[in-house]
This record gives sequence, structure tokens and C-alpha cells, in this order.
Amino acid sequence: MATKPEIKKYARIVSTGIALGKTLVTNDDYEKFFGLKLPDAWRNALENRIGIKHRYVSAPDQAPSDLAAEAARMALQNANLTIDDIDLIIFATDTPDFQTPPTVCAVHQKLGAKLKTGGFDINAACADNTIALMLAAQNIMLNEDVNYVLVVSPYTMTKFIDPQDVTASIFSDGAGAVILGPSSEPGYITGKIIADGSYTDYWGIYIGGARPVNENVVKEGWHKLRYLKRYPPDINLRHWPGLAQEVQKKANLTANDISYYFVTQVNREMIHQLMRLLGQPIEKAPTIMEKYGYTGSACVFMALHDTLTQGKIKKGDYIQFITSGVGFVMASAIFRWI
Repeated sequence: MATKPEIKKYARIVSTGIALGKTLVTNDDYEKFFGLKLPDAWRNALENRIGIKHRYVSAPDQAPSDLAAEAARMALQNANLTIDDIDLIIFATDTPDFQTPPTVCAVHQKLGAKLKTGGFDINAACADNTIALMLAAQNIMLNEDVNYVLVVSPYTMTKFIDPQDVTASIFSDGAGAVILGPSSEPGYITGKIIADGSYTDYWGIYIGGARPVNENVVKEGWHKLRYLKRYPPDINLRHWPGLAQEVQKKANLTANDISYYFVTQVNREMIHQLMRLLGQPIEKAPTIMEKYGYTGSACVFMALHDTLTQGKIKKGDYIQFITSGVGFVMASAIFRWI
């Protein structure tokens, strides 16, 4: 009879790092840069409800792997580690360098990693960051030869937008990196992933094996981000509270036990509404879209980094990630800061 694997070590978050696209574009400069004037009603919503006053745009020669490597170097420095200490790299985004080879190989090369450092890509849209953290922690806990894992999540959606689509003005380019390492006490507590594939044909970049690239596909704009159907405006708030509470229950915690919530930074008012539904003060959910715009896969790592650099997270604090991506996929995980 098979026995359960023995957990000989736990996993914790060690450090963070970030990187930004090369050019800051304010809402005032948007028309000059993208050729589209933001309508007054949209700009009012963008700034006052969504929370975005500017965004960072990556240069044409600034690849997702470049941003990822830059954020990774900062995380390594903050952890007082070198790339030789890293046993595994997990690259998490839906804006990779190429469809194949995996972009982790480009990051591996740019960081000067050696053969002993493994790596792979995952894509769960803007929920992939939390899922990558869970995979990293589980690898540390269950593999004796894995001690340090680097998770990198760049985002360069401005390279794929239709400049004439006003909703594209939410997007910003950047990267977040998190290093996880071994611990004698639990840092990673638990997590959960949910999905609803009925939304697969709502919003995405619809090229690939199901729609190979050819002249007509490019002419019709399928290589750009497309909004085929409108998501229900409350779709996140339908699922975020229940998912958060279910993960808290698995951890034998309540909403009051969580010191900080790191939520997909797509809409500031929506995050505040989540806090109200959970009966929590909005200060528990840091927002960074006013600083960095919406950076998708990178956003919760950037919010974590921002909160850490302000010295707000203390030893023993519980933090919870709540993230969602198109398709849709949602994930939540709880860590204890040790």
C-alpha cells in the first residue's frame, strides 16, 4: 500500500523584484503615443473607478524575457542569492516571447543559469502568478533536490493591443519576480484553482493551432487582443469572495486573520467592493494600478513588492493572493510570512 510523501521541509516567500516598460505614457499623452483620444467619460472611469492615470510601455526591442530577467535580478539581489542557488524557474504569463520554445529558456540564458536549474512555462492568463507560486511551493516541499524556486511573471500586452480600442488603455508593461525557499515551518499554507471554460471565446489573442497565422488572419486583426463578447461586469465579484473564503476555510482561518490581500489589479473599485463583501477594511488590499497601470500576470507580484518595500508586512502575517484570468481561470493561495 502506497504511503503519503513525507514533508521534510516547508516553503516560504524569500524576496521579490520588479521591472517596468521603458516609456511612461500618461493619459494626457495617450493620443500622442497611440493615436487615440480617450473619451471624457472613459477617462473619468479610467482614472476614478479603475484607478489608472498612466502606464508603462515596453520598447519594441524589450522582450518579455528581458523584463523577467530584470525583475529576477532584483529578487536575487534582495534575497542575497545568485542564479546558481536557484533549482527551478517557473515562467508565468500569457504574453511570452514566442509560442515555442518556452520563454523560460530565454530567461535561463539571460540570467546565466546552468544545467542544474530546471524550468518551464505556464499560462493561465492573469491567474498564472498564483498558480506558479503554488507549484513552486509544492516543488520545494515534495522534491528533496529543489530548495529555491524563482517565479517570474512579465506582461507586455501593449504589444498586442489594437490602438484604436479604448479599453486597451488599461494595459501596462512590467514584470514581477518572487523567490521561494525552504523553511522549517509552513510558509505556503494552501490554495485552490477554479475555471469556467464557457468563457473561452470572450477575450483573447485568437491565433495558433486553431487559427494558423496567414495573410487573411493578420488582415482581420486576429493577431491582436480581441473582445469577442462582453464579460459580465460582476464576473470577478461573483467568484472572488467564495473562492477566498473557501481557501481560508481550508487553512482554518477567517477573513479577519488575513493581513493583506493581493488581488488582480484590474479595477480599484472592484477590489474595494471585494473587501466590503469580505467585511474587511480596504487598506488590507493594496492597489498599485495608480503607480503602474494594469500589468496582468505581474500585477500581484508588483503589489506584494510595493507593500514589502514600505515595510508593512510583518513576521507571522497571513497574506492571500486572489487572481483571475480570461477563459476563465481563477486561483487563490495563502502564505504565512516567516
